[in-house]
Amino acid sequence: MYPDVIIIGGGFAGTAAAITLARANRNIQLIDSGAPRNRFSEHAHGILGLDGAAPAELLQRGHAEVKKFGGTITHGSVEKLTRTSEHEPWQAKLASGEVLESRHVLIATGLTDKLPAVPGLRDLWGTRVFHCPYCHGYEVTGKKVALIGGANPPFTIRISKLLSTWTDTLTFYPNGLELTDLDRAQLAGLGVEVNDAQVTQVRPEEASSTGVVVQSSTGEDTYEACFTGPDFLPNDALLRDAGCESTYGWVSVERGQTSVPRLWAAGNVVSSPDQVSQAMGSGAAVGIAIDQRMLDEDLAEL
Repeated sequence: MYPDVIIIGGGFAGTAAAITLARANRNIQLIDSGAPRNRFSEHAHGILGLDGAAPAELLQRGHAEVKKFGGTITHGSVEKLTRTSEHEPWQAKLASGEVLESRHVLIATGLTDKLPAVPGLRDLWGTRVFHCPYCHGYEVTGKKVALIGGANPPFTIRISKLLSTWTDTLTFYPNGLELTDLDRAQLAGLGVEVNDAQVTQVRPEEASSTGVVVQSSTGEDTYEACFTGPDFLPNDALLRDAGCESTYGWVSVERGQTSVPRLWAAGNVVSSPDQVSQAMGSGAAVGIAIDQRMLDEDLAEL
């Protein structure tokens, strides 16, 4: 007998859904590629009672709980998702060639952060360079901070203003992003320095564990912390190939249900702002919704 639910993606959303469904005595299979979005981060913040915990350690504990409650974990990635009709089981073909079947499928494959094309930025991502003020803003309170643009203009320009809540010593390098007169007036009013020089490289500041040296076309400066605005690229190929509808570039969901029956999505694959706590909450909520839907299906057959 095939599982009730295959969950593709073993990050925080997928793992929370797996635990919720396993505790509901559903037969679940969690497929984990081992590459969560925050694998570069040493600490996660804003998690009730667990602030500063290592994301990798939290996921390891979560996966142990999936198994504790009777769930199965397969390590690998899914290349193709198909089914012959709405009433037939889904078939998930893994890169290994193995094919798994299930009644429902939940996609929780997250997103990929595409960073500005600045040499050195990727090497410091998650350790000295961050993007989310709500995740890492408190830790830079009152510090000298740099913000490097070059990707995702709306998000980057927004956090250039938002970061002023945490520091009054912020230098924003638009790095090719176009600022309106209103943007510049607002930034000036918030005390944010705008440096229009092109950023050519970033490197760690050796005298500290968090510092970053920003080198630009007009020289270089040292900062105690650094942020950037990546482009958020959802890992949603499986959803799109299955025919899911989308809005503004993101697959549309209602309480986790996509436009394709018995195909669900949760976490960053359909919602870029989700932090760890939000991803866990959305995963648990979608897990409950799937369980309720399966009950209704079973009742309809009595």
